Amino acid sequence: MIYSTSPSSGTKWRAGDKRTVTWDTNVEGGPIPDDYKGTIKLGYLDPKDGPSEHLKWELASEFDLNKGSQVVTLPNDLETKRTYIIVLMGDSGNASPQFTITAAR
Repeated sequence: MIYSTSPSSGTKWRAGDKRTVTWDTNVEGGPIPDDYKGTIKLGYLDPKDGPSEHLKWELASEFDLNKGSQVVTLPNDLETKRTYIIVLMGDSGNASPQFTITAAR
């Protein structure tokens, strides 16, 4: 399993900004193999509708998971929420802690 290291629970981003998502490149049994590709999705949690992650935005795909980071550009039209999550998909989907994105100015 791959663990996201950024964003973390205290993170605050702004819609439209470029940000770097980071993760641990060591998994059970050693480093992430060279041929593993990843996808980063942005979603949010809503306590009114259960465990759905609302993964509406794909921010990056087909990058090498073993590099440990990926720059992404947030959509300009995001609403302000404190329940956004980043999900890193590769060997499995791994969600970050909830964090805040504020609407663009």
